[in-house]
Amino acid sequence: MDASINSTISRHDLISLDVFDTAIFRAIAHPTDVFALVKLRLMTTTEALHHPDTINAFPEMRIHAEEQARERKRAARNSSEVTFGEIYEEFARLSGADASLIDLLKRTELELEEALVYPNQSIHELISFARSAGKRVIFCSDMYLPAATVEKLLARCGFTDHDGVFVSCHKAVSKSDGTMFRHIASHFNVLPARIAHFGDNEHGDYKMAKAAGCTAVHLPHERLPDKVLMNIGHEKAFSGHAVGAIIRGLISKWIIEGGSKAADRWERIGYRIFGPLFTGFMLWLTDLITQTRPDRVLLLARDSWFVSRNLGRFLKNHKIDVPCDYVYVSRAALLLASMTDFPTHRLWHLYSGKSNRTVSDHLRRLGLAPGMHAAAVRSAGFESLDEVVKSNDPKMHKLLATLFPALLREGSARRPLVTEYLEQYVGDARKLALVDIGWCGNMQGSILRLLGAAHRSLEVKGYYLGLHKEAHDNDYPGHSMRGWITHYGQPDDCNRALLEGGVELLEFAMAAPHGTTLGYRRAADGRVEPVLEENTQDAEYCALAARVQKGAEQFLDDFMKYFGDFPAEVLIGRAWAADFYRLASEPTREEAELLGDLTHSDIAGSTQKRLPLAPAFTSRDRGLYGAELGRAYWKAGFRVRNRPNTPKARLNESDARA
Repeated sequence: MDASINSTISRHDLISLDVFDTAIFRAIAHPTDVFALVKLRLMTTTEALHHPDTINAFPEMRIHAEEQARERKRAARNSSEVTFGEIYEEFARLSGADASLIDLLKRTELELEEALVYPNQSIHELISFARSAGKRVIFCSDMYLPAATVEKLLARCGFTDHDGVFVSCHKAVSKSDGTMFRHIASHFNVLPARIAHFGDNEHGDYKMAKAAGCTAVHLPHERLPDKVLMNIGHEKAFSGHAVGAIIRGLISKWIIEGGSKAADRWERIGYRIFGPLFTGFMLWLTDLITQTRPDRVLLLARDSWFVSRNLGRFLKNHKIDVPCDYVYVSRAALLLASMTDFPTHRLWHLYSGKSNRTVSDHLRRLGLAPGMHAAAVRSAGFESLDEVVKSNDPKMHKLLATLFPALLREGSARRPLVTEYLEQYVGDARKLALVDIGWCGNMQGSILRLLGAAHRSLEVKGYYLGLHKEAHDNDYPGHSMRGWITHYGQPDDCNRALLEGGVELLEFAMAAPHGTTLGYRRAADGRVEPVLEENTQDAEYCALAARVQKGAEQFLDDFMKYFGDFPAEVLIGRAWAADFYRLASEPTREEAELLGDLTHSDIAGSTQKRLPLAPAFTSRDRGLYGAELGRAYWKAGFRVRNRPNTPKARLNESDARA
């Protein structure tokens, strides 16, 4: 405790403490956001079916009812201090709601007020010192809630050792006009000068307390910017506002309780950006699984690692009992084994990337012995097996077409083990849900081809963080794919942010602490097990991802504590991803510096070759800036980190963007 505060307490007889935003806080952005939560709580109830207009308009009508009640009180008694009951009497007049609905609304509001509060630990320390010094301690608040309710909220936060709770609506006195302090002085028969008042409000708790003759101590706390998170994809404004209020409320709690100060930079990004993003994704998944009731859920390695560790508690909260398994798969492990035709649209990623490799490198990755195919390599137009292949070189596509019979033979040799591995998890399921990060749906397409013959009645639904428009290439009749933040490339601006670095940022934040799946082998117990890549450079990347996930998991913990019992369907929306999109498209300098040196695997199916997301531009030749920007995964991060300062550089940047 600050020595000056202790000194102030020691010099006074009565210690007065503000309640809300001083002794206790709410896990929500603003007090009126509780009204939005009342609406969310009741949206799926029977009462919402009977009174849809009242429930839907509740947040705005509740605010208006309070304003009207204060006006009515001011006109009748020259005081604007109203009680909780008087506010709801006005609400009944405005809405026409019957007594039963009014009782439900009042009860829900009070229940939420109680559920959302948490204590300011520094006030506990202040009271402990005051009591040890023999001082009387009281709480006072400008509030419409009954004193008994305020006292109950204080008790929930551990504040039971006090000499009274004073609420403005009871005696029509308030801190905002100074009458509360005169009332307290009279009640305790003490001079105002012997009262020390502590509070966060500059006007009521500081200026008016001083004007009343008390000693006032202003206790402000850090507040997040007062803004509503942007709505993404033209979703309803209310959804974005409510989600934004929850996110800012939880982040404020984390800051107030010292979590932000204790966390490192990676954990802070995890809590503030990826925590909300993952929460939104799992709410969306929970809602879909609730609706479709699959027999099994398979979470695909390795981007579903974090989801696999946390989805279960979301499902449990919604009383959904479905087996969920984390399965070790990868595009490289599945695609060749599933090949039965020449899939032009599914092969490009095998020989694309930011850096170039030799023909031999590509053939080895496909399981082919380069030396056996030297003639075919020359026939395709390459000079030798050692020639470096440019990204998306059409000669490589011609070579693969020539080698298609060899690819089929290799795929056929791999197929039995891969199929058996998948069947260990599919079992006799008739409805299967796949969960993954997504993008083009290649793994779902491969799984369908591998399981199709033996599981003709199996219905597969893929639920993905995002889908590009290219996912249409993996559409199969009778099966489906859904993307959350982007669905087949829509909304377009969101998809563009993903393509310019968002994909790589997400794959980092969701990375598992194990290597990619290279293939499969039969274990000693007879089961088929995955063969995982070991890569020390990848391990460093995963260790940083684990720190981000630690912060994200802390956000999930706080969300589950305060909002986990809300129906998932009332909280789903892309607004949970708003700050991630801000990060992808408009990062701060600090974020660009922190994340820019992260590396990403250059080519699918291997993590041996890794390139930075947004490297620092070190060349003195600013004419190369545009080319470097074009090669960077994370365009916005590169621009922020390497802001061009010459006309030539700006021109090249425009060329790269085009």
